[in-house]
Amino acid sequence: MNKKKSGAVIVFLASLLWAGDAPFRKPLLVGGLGTGFVAFLEHMFNGLVSLPGLIRHRADFYKLDFKKMLGLLYIGAGASALAAILFVQGAVAMNYNFTVAALLQKFQPLFAILLAAVFLKEKISLKFWLLVIPALLGGYLISFGAISPLNIWEAVEGVSWHGPALAVLAALLWAGGTVVGRALLFDLNFQFVTGLRFVLGFVFLLVYVLAFEKMQFGLMSPYFWRNTIIISLLTGFFALLLYYFGLKNTKASTATLMELGYPLALSLINWKFLGIALGVYQIAGAIILLGAVTALVLESIKEPKDGRELNP
Repeated sequence: MNKKKSGAVIVFLASLLWAGDAPFRKPLLVGGLGTGFVAFLEHMFNGLVSLPGLIRHRADFYKLDFKKMLGLLYIGAGASALAAILFVQGAVAMNYNFTVAALLQKFQPLFAILLAAVFLKEKISLKFWLLVIPALLGGYLISFGAISPLNIWEAVEGVSWHGPALAVLAALLWAGGTVVGRALLFDLNFQFVTGLRFVLGFVFLLVYVLAFEKMQFGLMSPYFWRNTIIISLLTGFFALLLYYFGLKNTKASTATLMELGYPLALSLINWKFLGIALGVYQIAGAIILLGAVTALVLESIKEPKDGRELNP
């Protein structure tokens, strides 16, 4: 198998690891742990295992200026820590429906393209704007099914706009992290950026938990510790390293197609282990959204025009 094919397979395997998060996370939340506290523990473990890479590339500290520090603060506190809280709170608000939250997360490439146009001056084609409409329609069907837009503000039939809004806001923060992270990687090593992302996210979550929640180490049973370590290291840190290892030999457009394994596998896993099934309208919306977003990315992704290469 050549490098391009093996890289695509590795990206696909990483997306399958991401899909295994919800069955291990839901028992923690149902068991009384706060969303911020769980995210705090994740960043604690991820920060620890990231330290060797951060120390190995510590010379990159000398490359930091004010702009780069702001970028690192954003991807650590915003795209990593706050986005994780919003995503999980959105799923909880939808009766722990991580499937819908994950499908709405596929708006992330759309936001990334828009943000890249604003901050990186990348051009947007007419086809992009034409595909935005079916993407929005798909997102609506996933969130609300056949319910009229006039009724979603009143939580008719147990459906509310709060959960989907939080999930989409998380996708927006992640998209911003993609744009900012790509800019940082022109001058900084990936392991250095990843390490600071988790460390700065840990600091943000420490303050968040102390201010808005509370430390809940007293509730941590061996079962809870096991689940936390799994979602931190297996579906978090290791999946991220695997993804970027495969991405080195994979075109961005191909990687986008391989990443569809995440929502598809997650839908099956959550149906099997959490009993979360999608309705007919939600399935139709998922097909429309995933198809539109894939077409958007294939149309809009372009190589950097300044000739620089990303740091390995």
